[in-house]
Amino acid sequence: DIDYILWTGDLTPHDIWNQTRESHLAIIRESVNQMAETFPGIPIFPALGNHESTPVNSFAPPSAPEQYSISWLYDDLQKQWRRWLPDGVSNDVRRGAFYSVLVKPKFRIISVNMNYCNNKNWWLMINSTDPVNELQWLIQQLQKAEINEEKVHIIGHIPPGSDDCLKVWSRNYYKIINR
Repeated sequence: DIDYILWTGDLTPHDIWNQTRESHLAIIRESVNQMAETFPGIPIFPALGNHESTPVNSFAPPSAPEQYSISWLYDDLQKQWRRWLPDGVSNDVRRGAFYSVLVKPKFRIISVNMNYCNNKNWWLMINSTDPVNELQWLIQQLQKAEINEEKVHIIGHIPPGSDDCLKVWSRNYYKIINR
């Protein structure tokens, strides 16, 4: 029996010069529908990959001009992911495609958007430390989990500390989880 599924992104093809917002959203919607049909009744906890944006690896911070906003993706993810996630995480998904869910008593899954550490996300040249305040949010989530004596699994697409993750972001992440 499957208790739950962790789904860590990169749903769209990697043909990076043949992509549109519309095609990406259609692929994401179809993938979500297929997962829901294939695994009915099984909770699925998604994380965002770096290929879901278009252009690939382009995850603008909220301060970016509207024409570069990534809200088109985050708003749709919130609609698609809500079949598995509680309403209480909608604002976090729409703000930065991250969330925290109590799976069962004393067990929590936190999904982080690792695209804000991705060294191929050129938007990070503006602010490479915490452009959407995700790490501050993570601190709060981990403090709540500690107070409630919850075990936590953190999921994401790009591993912190890998060559693809900015060193400053990885260093701050590890300071948070290894305090």
